[in-house]
Amino acid sequence: MCFRRTLFALLAGAVLSLAGCAAPAPENNIRTLQGGDGGSLPRQLAGQTLALDRFRGPPELAGLESNGEISSDRSGWRQWLFGDPGTRLTVTVYGLPAGWQDLGQERIVSGHYGQLRQQRINRVYNSDNQSIRFTSERLFDLEGRLTASARYLVNQPGRRPLHEVLLLTMDGDHFVRVESGSRERKTTELLQLSKRALAEFRAYQAAR
Repeated sequence: MCFRRTLFALLAGAVLSLAGCAAPAPENNIRTLQGGDGGSLPRQLAGQTLALDRFRGPPELAGLESNGEISSDRSGWRQWLFGDPGTRLTVTVYGLPAGWQDLGQERIVSGHYGQLRQQRINRVYNSDNQSIRFTSERLFDLEGRLTASARYLVNQPGRRPLHEVLLLTMDGDHFVRVESGSRERKTTELLQLSKRALAEFRAYQAAR
C-alpha cells in the first residue's frame, strides 16, 4: 500500500521529534517528510566498510545506456552513471554510518534526505547565478521499502530549467540513491524513470 503525505507540516512536530517527546506513530502510518529532518540524526561516525564488491551495475537502466562507474572503496560508496543526450541518471550505493543502525527507518530515511536536500541547496547557492525551487517532497512506501522523493527545478538565466529528481531508500545495511536530471523531460517523467531504474537495479542485483 502506498502512503502519501504533503510536505511542510508544522515545525512544532519536528521540535518534538528532536526532543524525543513525540508519541509513536500508529502502525503503517508514514509521517510527513520535512526538509529539516537531517538535524535530528546523530553525528556521522565512520562505520564498518560496506562490501561494495557485492554490487554490480547493469549495462542499461530504464532504457539509458551505462556511462561508466565511479567508486571509492576507502569512503565506502559506488556510483553508476547512465544517460542519453538529453537525460542523466546516477545510482549510488553506500552504507549507513555507525550509530544509525539502531534508529527507526523513518528517522534514518527522512533524516538523511534532509541532509542531501541541504547539500543540493548549498551547491546552488554557492554558484553565481542559479536558483532552486522544490515542487514536491514525499515520504512513501515503494514496493515495501520506505522511500523519500523530491522533484525540483534549478534555474539559470539564459537557459532552460534543469528538472531534477531524487529517490532515496534504505535496503538493510545500505542506502540506494537514484538521481536524474534533464532539461527536456519534466520531473513527473523523471520520477517514473527513476522508479523504474531503482526496480531494475534491485532486480539485477538479485539475479546475480
